[in-house]
This record gives sequence, structure tokens and C-alpha cells, in this order.
Amino acid sequence: MAILDALGLGDEVRRAASQFPLDFITWCATLGGAELGRLELRPAGAETGARGPEPWTNCPQNRLEPILLRHASCQAAARIVLGADCVAVEQGDGRVRARVRTESGREACVEADVAVAADGAGSPVRRMLGIPMEGPGPLARFSMVHFEADLRPWVQHRSGPILFVLNPESPGCLIVHDPKRSHVFMLPRQGDADADGGDGIPQRLAAALGVPVTPRILSVDAWSPHVQVAARYREGRVFLVGDAAHRFPPTGGLGLNTGIQEAHDLATRLAAVALGEEDETLLDGYQAACRPAARANADESFENLVRLGEIPRVIGECANLASLERRLAALTPEERSQLEQAIEGQRSHFLSDGHPPA
Repeated sequence: MAILDALGLGDEVRRAASQFPLDFITWCATLGGAELGRLELRPAGAETGARGPEPWTNCPQNRLEPILLRHASCQAAARIVLGADCVAVEQGDGRVRARVRTESGREACVEADVAVAADGAGSPVRRMLGIPMEGPGPLARFSMVHFEADLRPWVQHRSGPILFVLNPESPGCLIVHDPKRSHVFMLPRQGDADADGGDGIPQRLAAALGVPVTPRILSVDAWSPHVQVAARYREGRVFLVGDAAHRFPPTGGLGLNTGIQEAHDLATRLAAVALGEEDETLLDGYQAACRPAARANADESFENLVRLGEIPRVIGECANLASLERRLAALTPEERSQLEQAIEGQRSHFLSDGHPPA
């Protein structure tokens, strides 16, 4: 947000963010069922009773990207072509040449002093350059279900962006973008049919919610978490940035923040060279500044993912929702204390700022 503020975009992003207080992270059997506990993100002050400032800005990607696109489009030197693919990259004579194919099938050559590959986790440019990824993955397979439903009666009293559902029949993570309308549910995939919305996705979503609403499913996407960082951030005059350079689990929300910080670091270096303020040796420092931070953030994201498993371990295995509810009702005082400690142990997961570039 500090970088977006410097670009003059911070206030617009805050207005576009979910207007839903970031008070709690909640664990429950189902959205409408028994609650295991909550992590309080903004404890009330002992004297005033007022909550502290919100720890981060919760702006969904489908709202953030149009803001960034509009801003980039207004730059005098910008030429933006949507729906185009980079199909080849060549280097020589101190220049980079990229062959670009548009949706109509037309191809054109773009030539520049440098190129920045910001083409996502699957990065075709990274593969063209022969840069391998280092680290484990994929760790698992998930479906991400974007749906519309008014869930205010079940989330208003525990306002927060994330609710973890432990229903053995449909476990997952509910992300609240707009409590009266927009949500995402992430759940383990069951076979290839999950990728196109099959394999009982509507029924599994209904089982996770456990409330009398009929969600309108907008999309279902398949994805897999990795804990990987590119072996190098540069090949000649081509630089990797963002998800092209690293793939983290979403636990901790460090992926986008790391990418923005990398883009800022690289853009600052490129600008200084282009303006003649520094020579090109300044570009050599990009990898040294950013890659160790990405490696540390990848490891922290994985640690967050592993730590989440401490909560269901306190409960133990349950065959179905009914047995989970019986187990929760029968928890001893000692087990409840262990559960509270396991939930409190997630605090750094949600409040860490991660590791910035050196």
C-alpha cells in the first residue's frame, strides 16, 4: 500500500476494497454450524474499548487490476495490447526482440533495451529462457469456487475476510469479498471433474455453508500451491518479476505483496538507468535484493500452511459432520485450551508483513 500511495493510487484502492471490518479469522464446522474459535486481529483497547487499525487492505484482485490498468493506460509512453501472447524471445546486440501474437492471429515484433516477464505463475517467457523453478510443488490440488450469495446473517457478527470450514464432508476456506454478495470457497479437488465445476461442487459448497441459501456459482478454477522460486531472476536483458519469479501458497497473502515490491525495485533501477543517473551495473543488484526476500516469503507461506494443521490435529479425525459436532461438544477443558492455543498460534500468519527486498 505504501507503493500504491506513492503512485497516487492508495485512496482509490482503499475505496475499492471490501468495506467489511477485518476483525476476526474464524474456524467453524460449517458457516452456519458450531464455531471452534476465532483469532482476533484487532483487539479492543483496555481503556477505550476501541479496536486498533485494520492490519491490511483487503482488495479483491478483480477490483485492483482495473485500477492498475487505468493508471498504466494514462501514462504517455504506454502502449497496452490486451489478449496478446509472447511466443518467442530473442536477444543480441544489446537488445531484446519479442514476437507477439494477437487474438486475431497477427504477429508483430517488439524490440526494446530490456524486457520484463510478468506473465504469471506458468510464465511462458520463463520457460523460453530455460530458467527452472526451485522448491517443492505442486503440494495438492484445489478448486476455487467464486459464487454470489447473501451471507450477512452468518458473517456480520464475526466480521473478517476468512472462515475455515472443517466439515469432514466438505472442508475448505471461505473468503469473504462482499458479505451480501461475493465470496470464494477453496476446497480440495476430487478428480479432474472439479476443474469444470463437476463432481458435486454445488453440493459440496452447500454442505460447507450449511445455511438456507442457494449460491449462484460464477466460476470454478483449478489450481495447485507450490513453494518455488526461480533459479535466477535475469537472463541477459530479460527480467522476471511477480508470479513469473515465484509461486507461494496463499497462506499469509505474501505473493502479491512480494510481486509489487519486486516490480517497484526493478522499475526504480530501470528508470535510473534510462535517465542516465546510473549505469547498467545497477540492474545487477535486482536479483540480489529481491530473490532472497522471495525465498524467505515462500518458506514463511509454507510454514503458515503447515501451522494451520495444528487446529484439526487437536480435534482428531472425524468421519462426518455429525461426528465432528459430537467431538466438539465433548471437548475437555484441557482440549479447549489446546484449541485456543493452536488458534492463537496462527497470529503471525495473518499479521506478518513478510520479508521486503534488501
